[in-house]
Amino acid sequence: MATNIPIGSPLAKKIYSVGLFTRVQHAPGFMNLLSGEMPKEGSFAAKTKGQTSPDYPIVKTGDLSKGAGDTVSVDLFNVLQGKPVMGDKRIAGRMMPLTYSSMDIRINQVRGGTDSGGRMTQKRTVHNLRNIGMAGLQAWMQRFEDQSALVHLAGARGSQLTTDWVVPMEADADFGEIMINPVKAPTKNRYFVANDATSPADIGTNDALTLQDIDRIVAQLRESPVAMQSIKIKGDERAWNDPIWAMFVTERQWLYLQSRTSQKDWRQAVQNAFERKNAGVKHPLFDSYESIMWSGVLIKRMNRYAIRFNKDDNVIVDTGGADGKTYAESTVQAAQPVDRAIIVGAQALGKAYGKSASDYFYDWSEEEVDHGNAVEMVCASMGGAAKIRFNIDGADTDFGVAVVDSYAPDPASAAGRTLLGS
Repeated sequence: MATNIPIGSPLAKKIYSVGLFTRVQHAPGFMNLLSGEMPKEGSFAAKTKGQTSPDYPIVKTGDLSKGAGDTVSVDLFNVLQGKPVMGDKRIAGRMMPLTYSSMDIRINQVRGGTDSGGRMTQKRTVHNLRNIGMAGLQAWMQRFEDQSALVHLAGARGSQLTTDWVVPMEADADFGEIMINPVKAPTKNRYFVANDATSPADIGTNDALTLQDIDRIVAQLRESPVAMQSIKIKGDERAWNDPIWAMFVTERQWLYLQSRTSQKDWRQAVQNAFERKNAGVKHPLFDSYESIMWSGVLIKRMNRYAIRFNKDDNVIVDTGGADGKTYAESTVQAAQPVDRAIIVGAQALGKAYGKSASDYFYDWSEEEVDHGNAVEMVCASMGGAAKIRFNIDGADTDFGVAVVDSYAPDPASAAGRTLLGS
């Protein structure tokens, strides 16, 4: 990057706006594991719209004509249904209707800033200040992108509250505005619970996640009237004949899953993931060796972030309405500590970017304050995320994501030690 550009220069604005966007989009993180390569800014400048591959769980779209508060529309054309017309029978009047569902993703401006402080201004060059500010704001923006995507996919914020969470709790007055689009609970046909429980309200101490749960859930998803599309990653030659989904589990779920799995089955699951990784797949989703594969599901740790409900927390669920298909929210109380895993296929989440003040997806601004004694730096993005949901064959359906709730006490607690058999 340029080294001697004065504070407030239009050139710095351009360089750091594009640079920040590029770094966030290519940095390792939850959102970038689940999406294809983002087209370069130049290709968007030449066109008005572009998107990443629809074969990945997160589909990113960019439309430079959009401003704050605008929406980007996503359409899904339903499968054609009807009998074949045979022989010389006239086909007139036998046409199959082309039907579709659509949803809108709202976008809005998101900003974060940092103040260099007076003393640092005297000791650092403008170039170093920018690099320090860039690093901090990049990490902050990446956490926001990852966390907002996770919350939308899971359909809840949960109760985990560590210092690296950018998205506040749902009770926060600004939660709805920060999430931009409504956070909706998983649809009834995409919600599962470990063992024989049916909701957070009846999860018991024997309802920790097991490989048998994954077998059962995969069978139900495959038999579902509304199939969840598989992930097709570039270079995965087995994607068509051996389709996969990806499942992200919390650290606690991973711990209890491993402790309740025989060594023979665990070794096989590790081997399954290793073989798929070495079948020509070159994508960050397969980079980690801390992955297993079972029943066509690549299972990965969610690392730091967890959608977690403490005992007696309120959890919103979809009851299915009077017809069992229409989305209808109800609130239940978690009977035990519960963690939520997510299973993703293709087109689970839409991430839309629009035009910022800099004519790029991200904006960078800087100015001297306090009579030149300090420098403030602000980054901004114009975008919004939403879980892709359509009404398919009369059923409100999360198109590319399902969730699994399971018993997951703190491993340091007496309940956790009991579950681990120690």
